[in-house]
Amino acid sequence: MSVAGKFENQQVLVVGATGGLGHAIARYLKREGAGLVLSGRNEDKLNASAQELGAGWLSSDLSSSAGRAQLADAVGMLDGVVFAAGVAPVAPVRYLKDSDLDACLNVNTVAPLLLARDLLKKKKLKAGASMVWISSVASSQGAAGYAAYAASKAALEAAARCLALELAPKGIRVNCIAPGMIETDMADAAAERISGDALEAHLKAYPLGAGRPADVASAASFLLSAESRWITGAILPVDGGFSIN
Repeated sequence: MSVAGKFENQQVLVVGATGGLGHAIARYLKREGAGLVLSGRNEDKLNASAQELGAGWLSSDLSSSAGRAQLADAVGMLDGVVFAAGVAPVAPVRYLKDSDLDACLNVNTVAPLLLARDLLKKKKLKAGASMVWISSVASSQGAAGYAAYAASKAALEAAARCLALELAPKGIRVNCIAPGMIETDMADAAAERISGDALEAHLKAYPLGAGRPADVASAASFLLSAESRWITGAILPVDGGFSIN
């Protein structure tokens, strides 16, 4: 349950705010009193989300150095950063395209790390700030067709652990959320590429069933808040019990 006023007078940047998880996180934080800056590549959806939430926004391509620099320059001092942008090419390795692999690694791994670098260089993160990166259970659970996506998320988690150590002296925390099957457009698109039987078998691996975007949003709220002040470098599974099988 969201808590009104929990993030009063705090500013949070949500990257990937036009996606299912990013938008859910932004809405959840808004109900808890956060001031928001939204970022994404779909300008029309971003503008609509910003109007809905009374948030600032900037459409930028964070797969480019220019886009990252533009965003880092535009934001003010931040108490929190959520990186929820991502792409998930689903294909056996023998059919994997160079361009799909490059895009997957760039968006899922390189962009959050280099955006963090740019924000740090420009001193945009307050002491005690929290960064939350959205990973995936795919980082630690094998699944045919997900080699590129799984590799990108495993690398993201490794980077988060190292960055958490670097920033601990400043009181800045870095954590990842590793969601399982969440009902979003990206999950639906991935599901369309596999057989119905395979999808049904996958869903049976979730003791608590498929999750909702709000399940990830509440976890992000926890990791951004002072409630998790002694947690850094952690990978929080939000997966309905999938990872305990």
